[in-house]
Amino acid sequence: MSTRNHVTELALLSIWPGQGAAFEAAFASVASLVSSADGHIRHRLVPAVDRGDAYLLEVDWSDLEAHVERFEPSAAHARFMASIEPFLAAEPSVIHVPGCNRSG
Repeated sequence: MSTRNHVTELALLSIWPGQGAAFEAAFASVASLVSSADGHIRHRLVPAVDRGDAYLLEVDWSDLEAHVERFEPSAAHARFMASIEPFLAAEPSVIHVPGCNRSG
């Protein structure tokens, strides 16, 4: 697979204090909606080590369009967000950076 246009979405997610375990369970219950999306390569959700109310969602996409033009307007994205939004204390901060070649 060519990674010429590969991008990584980085989303900083701030959640309500004390909701980490419930948030992780909600995310796990809908993670397949992301992983089955056209253009999805891999993803991971990691908690911040210095803030108990923050997570980084890192998603590698085949190209920017896979995320913003195909996944975001989809019913799958709406279901994904509906599951995690009750835990979000603020709007996610999302940027896209050039993807890197790595295994995993």
